[in-house]
Amino acid sequence: MYQVETTPDFDEDIEALDKPVAARIINKIEWLAGHPDLLKNPLKHMPDDLKGLQKYRIGNHRVLFWVDHKNKTIVMYSVEHRRSVYKKVR
Repeated sequence: MYQVETTPDFDEDIEALDKPVAARIINKIEWLAGHPDLLKNPLKHMPDDLKGLQKYRIGNHRVLFWVDHKNKTIVMYSVEHRRSVYKKVR
């Protein structure tokens, strides 16, 4: 099981969501922490400060995170609606 850490941006994003949507996302993140073999596809063409960032689709939302397999941690960066997620990471 991987340890999940959050950034202040992620905390703000999750608080802004409707409670059922936020609960679904949190449940899926907990599930992913137990299935780290699925976390191996970083996004391409990212700026240097976001290198290694990954995404996971949960309904109409995208969760952005980094995975450190060596230290067994997942650092949650952001959660956004699919239509606006890529504007934030540029």
